[in-house]
Amino acid sequence: MTYKEFLELLEELQLDLDSASEALDLEISDIEAWEEEEEIPKSAEKWVRKEKVESATLNNTNEDNDFENEEEDLDDDDDDDLDLDTEIDEEEK
Repeated sequence: MTYKEFLELLEELQLDLDSASEALDLEISDIEAWEEEEEIPKSAEKWVRKEKVESATLNNTNEDNDFENEEEDLDDDDDDDLDLDTEIDEEEK
């Protein structure tokens, strides 16, 4: 993986060099020095790919798939069973 590809992946993951330097326990200047190399260190490549997989896993939940169906299930007609005035009157007695 080249330095440019590394930066593109960071951007895609909405991470910056500060995040990478913390995670890899390196100075930002050390990471920037990779620009002169043909490839980044394998440990950095492994880390950024792991972050990409974790990000994809977090963003790939099925929580909202049935959102439209849930809205359809919410009918105002169900409120007919509730008689709030009667409940308030009973509490006052």
